[in-house]
Parts: sequence; structure tokens; C-alpha cells
Amino acid sequence: MRGVIAGALAAAAVCGALALAVPAHAGVVNPDISVIGQPFVRWTDDAGDGARKRLVLDPGETEFLFDAALNPYARGTVVVAFGDEGAAVEEGYFTLTRGLPANLALKAGQYRVGFGKLNIQHPHALPFAERFHVLGYLPGDEAFNETGLQLSEQFAAGSSAVTLSLDALQGDTFRRLRESSGASNDPLVTNPDGAGGADQEASPRTAVLGRASVFTPIDDRSGLEWGVSATQGTNNVAAGTTTTVFGADVKAKLWRSASSYVVLQGEFLAANREDAGWDETAAAYTSTSVKPRGGYVYADYAFDPRWNAGVSYERWQDDGDTSITHSAFGAFAGLALMEETTAFRIGWERLMPGAAAGDETPDAVNTFTLRVVWSMGPHKAHQF
Repeated sequence: MRGVIAGALAAAAVCGALALAVPAHAGVVNPDISVIGQPFVRWTDDAGDGARKRLVLDPGETEFLFDAALNPYARGTVVVAFGDEGAAVEEGYFTLTRGLPANLALKAGQYRVGFGKLNIQHPHALPFAERFHVLGYLPGDEAFNETGLQLSEQFAAGSSAVTLSLDALQGDTFRRLRESSGASNDPLVTNPDGAGGADQEASPRTAVLGRASVFTPIDDRSGLEWGVSATQGTNNVAAGTTTTVFGADVKAKLWRSASSYVVLQGEFLAANREDAGWDETAAAYTSTSVKPRGGYVYADYAFDPRWNAGVSYERWQDDGDTSITHSAFGAFAGLALMEETTAFRIGWERLMPGAAAGDETPDAVNTFTLRVVWSMGPHKAHQF
């Protein structure tokens, strides 16, 4: 009897070992799923706003984030945003961080491109209420978000870490629709519904972006990072006009204690946009250049993991008329209830619009925003 029992136990042990030896299959684990909402209340004294001096309550945008390791070499990320215009895939890309030659990393799909420090961040991750006006020099409406492929590499240079990246982009965000000149021989008049559009606005327009950054530790926790970025793409295919943007940025994170720190950050942007036109006499495209410059700085002091406060300043030339310079002061504060899943952020901005020589300067505009950022799942609204 003992032999029979021993034999049965041995067989069971062998079967168990074989079961454990079956290789795991990639992609069978459900992804991490997070939901992030950001309703807000806004008040402004802007004379051009229909809701002037009235509180506006807005549900804001709600994001669903799906993220998972595809295998030991790759990871996938999808961000779906729900807003006033319905649902849209804001980002959907995969990354390869291992297995490529020369320790290269690959990113491909639709994503917020890595120009500067702020563009890659979603609004709910920022300590202030709204992004800076000068970032409007970048292509895109709310962010520089493109379909593309990125190769990047990080390597050590003494005690510093250097990161280099190069993106090949679809370039659709660079598109600028030209207004018709009204001339009888203007393609927008003679052939408005031609293949790809009169100005070939539906044609592909590959763009490029490059970035280099250096991170240097100051002590065991504090650090300094600076970087430069450049991008160029075609804004009108038929006219061959382009948009080029250069940027330089610096960020210092200085820990004051085990639970408090100061962030100092600034960014400068310089754009060179060629605007397409039409010459009726020569029956040919023309172009004019606009070269606005501007930048921002801000300081954010986190007193402890729950409280933070800061100030900001930006100054930038008008995107359409560089003889006009705008500026804005801002102040902001934040409170997290116990931890980062529920955060309240209040911000004030005093915008001082500029005016062309000889014109009357517009009145300053004050805007107050109270935003609530709540999150469910592993991807929190704010990382301490």
C-alpha cells in the first residue's frame, strides 16, 4: 500500500512540475486601467467672453488610460479622452525598451511629442490650471500631438545622463488652411474640390523633431535638467511653405527636506512660420514669414505631499503680428486630500494684452480657475 501511495505522490509531483514548466504567453494579463476626471469652475472679466463675470461650471475632460507590458521587451499605452465633442483616442502607442542595437529605444503610434518639458504632460499632471500661451507656437490645437516614430538613446557622460531622440512625424498638425485671395486664377477658386484639395491640404506632409537633454544630479535627491528641441514640418504642400520651432528649457528640482521641494522651470520658444499666399499677376504661390519669440518661467513650492503653491510669468510676441507683445502673471495653489487621488487646484492669471503702435492698449484680463482632479486606478493625477 505504501508503494502505491508513494507512486501516486510521485506522479502528482511530476504532473505539477510539468504544469509549472508550461511557458507563459504574452498579452494574457489585463491592462492597468485608470480613469481621471477634471471638472472645473471658471470666472473671467474678459469683455470678449459671453460669460463675463459669471461663474462657468464645466465637467472638463475625462480620460481613460490603458497601460500594460506586452512582453519583456514592449509596452502599450492607450489614452481615450471624453469631452464636449465625444470620445477620441488622444494617444495610442507602443514602446520597445530592450533588444534593439546600441541600446536604442523605439516609440511608435500617436503620442504627445517630446518638445520641451510641458507638451508631453497631460493637463491634469500640471500644478497650474492652464498651459502657457506661448506654447501656442507649437503645431496643434491643445497640444503638439502627432502620429510618428521615435528613436531615442540615453547614455552617461560623467555624472550626468544624456538623452537624445529623433522623431519622424506624419505632420498633420502643421497644416494651415490658406484663405482665398479672391483672384480668378487662385486654385482655391478654380479647383476647390480637386484631388487632395486645391492646395493639396489632404496630402501627407512628413515632419521631423529632434531633442537633446542633460540631467545632472545636485545631491542625493535634487537635480538640474536642461534641453533643446527643434521641429519642422510643411504647413502648405502646394506652396511648399514650412513651420519651424526651436526651443530651450531648464528645470531644477531642489529638495528642501524629506517631504518638501521647490521646482524652478523655464522655457524659451522661437518660431519661423511661412504663410502661403497667391500672386494673381504671376499666377504663383507666394509666402511671408512670421517669427514670434516668447517664453515662460514658474516656481512651485511643495510644502509637503498635500500642499503646494507657486507663481508664473510669461511674455510672448503675437503669433500674427510680432510688433505686439503680450505678458501674463499667474499664481496657483494646490491641495491633495490625504493623497493624490483627489486634488484641488486654484489658479489666477492676469493677462496684459499688447497693442500695435498707435493703438489703444486693451484692458488687462483676470481669470480665476478652480479645478478638481480625481483619479481611479494605478495612474494617479499627480506624482509627488
